[in-house]
Amino acid sequence: MISGEKALKTQRVSRCSENDASWRGSFDLAPLRGKLIGASLNKYFSRGGTLRLVNISLAIGGLPDQHIVLRAGGVYWVTVDHSADAKLLARQFLESIPENAPATLISSAGSVQCLVSEMAPDRGPDKLKLFEIAQRSMEPGLATLTRDLARTGIAPSSQILLLLPANSWAETTTASQLQRWVERMRAWLQERGAALLVITHDEAALLHAQLLQLNQTLSGLSRLYRYNGDLRYQLHFWHSDLGVSAGQEFKLSDQSNALRLIPPSEVDTQSRVADDQHVYLAERSVLEGAPSMSKHWYLFENREALLEAAQSAHAATVIVGIDNSYQLLELAQQLNDLREQCGPELKIVVREMEPSVRYRDERLLLACGANLIVPDGNLLSRFLSMIESIQGQRWKYTQNIDFKTLLERQRPPQIRGLISPREFFETVTQIYKDSSGEVTHQLMKFDPVSGIAEDLFLNQMCLRRFGDFACLLDGELYLFLFACRADGLEPALGNICRLPWRDMFSQRWMLSGLSDLPADTFMKAGPVPAHLHIPVETHSTQVATGAGQYAPLNPQRFTLPISEPQS
Repeated sequence: MISGEKALKTQRVSRCSENDASWRGSFDLAPLRGKLIGASLNKYFSRGGTLRLVNISLAIGGLPDQHIVLRAGGVYWVTVDHSADAKLLARQFLESIPENAPATLISSAGSVQCLVSEMAPDRGPDKLKLFEIAQRSMEPGLATLTRDLARTGIAPSSQILLLLPANSWAETTTASQLQRWVERMRAWLQERGAALLVITHDEAALLHAQLLQLNQTLSGLSRLYRYNGDLRYQLHFWHSDLGVSAGQEFKLSDQSNALRLIPPSEVDTQSRVADDQHVYLAERSVLEGAPSMSKHWYLFENREALLEAAQSAHAATVIVGIDNSYQLLELAQQLNDLREQCGPELKIVVREMEPSVRYRDERLLLACGANLIVPDGNLLSRFLSMIESIQGQRWKYTQNIDFKTLLERQRPPQIRGLISPREFFETVTQIYKDSSGEVTHQLMKFDPVSGIAEDLFLNQMCLRRFGDFACLLDGELYLFLFACRADGLEPALGNICRLPWRDMFSQRWMLSGLSDLPADTFMKAGPVPAHLHIPVETHSTQVATGAGQYAPLNPQRFTLPISEPQS
């Protein structure tokens, strides 16, 4: 069920029996190699020069061996949120394998050659067997993987890497089914003294939850994900010949195209008590006219005066207000500068005085330095309680990129409406490439109800925001919503579709990422037919004049006096 694709160099091609898929493998990498450098190579060999299966690891620089080393007969699983991070981890693992060690890479169709071509020519095994599983054969291919591996003549003590999207395991797959698959695989590996590393990428929440139940079956389980701009490695459990590790999390760097541990600084490990930790610096407006709460509260008439006073603060609480969306970019820049000036101990609170902060705006403010965003509508007492809840808290984001770059990550592409499949694929690719985990997007596929013409259901939709776009491919509608949380998807579809979307579409699929899009089909598709489009709402500021036409109502803010005037 597994088939091989052409690669750079083919040493041997073997054919299976009729009705079986063919394998193509055992690619000789030796001509591409220089001299293998590294004193650590000695630990892979005994005095007699015999290869031993020890200290083969994920090769994440700076992490202790007991957190990343693989042992013979073990099945290790790493779930990764982003496919680019998964490929980086896979490449690093392959490059760490000694040149004389037998190794095999199995991946989804179209990704094998790309991964191998990025490997350093002077690192990794001399010979690497390469195999691909076609998307249509994913489920039966995984079910018969041990049988197929045995037919290919996998050498004893091999290192096997299985790199697949998370949806390769069907949504209907249960934890008990996964356990049986792992047990069967582990028994096969133990017979041959081999080790298997499974790296699954893209949306894997359900799969990961099921894998957590297999701590008695899996040799190791960890997660590589991005959160608030940070790259994090979460170790659930890991068994090796060096011992057992569990329940740890590390911050990683991907600088220089290599995963490395970011060591915690002494500032992070030592709690410091600052003289101003109980000081509150706030705009007067955020207290809604109430007087200063205590002698520790200092009120300022405007934001400029507040930020100037806050420049010398260290661990104080700084509270700013925002009452319209036009202030957002300026405020984000100010918070970014303040955080850079004062460090992570400072607590920064943004109170929304009027509805003005959308989801992606909130993520931007948090990434720029805010500890807490208080939404509009909270009573003053609740607002004060929320401020108290963050006391002693440190800002957990990593301020390692400039404000302009951070802003670009949050800004949607200036595209909306119906576009060609090629433009759709290229735009989605660029968005995911630039993503660093600050903002969540939604990628979907819809199957229209039978008998409804394309122009009919398209005209019942309206895409208002930049970054919301769609395309038609093989009679199906693909839709991308920029900066949309999963819990906000149904309201978003309610705003987009004039009719309930279930009246126009028979089925909806949530796609985890680019791996769910047939790249070749998208790139070869033609342009959008001239008669097809999705209405796009334009926000006109023109005031209508003439008989029967009126200017839109413009609400004005008005504050009632505390007491009625005396007559």
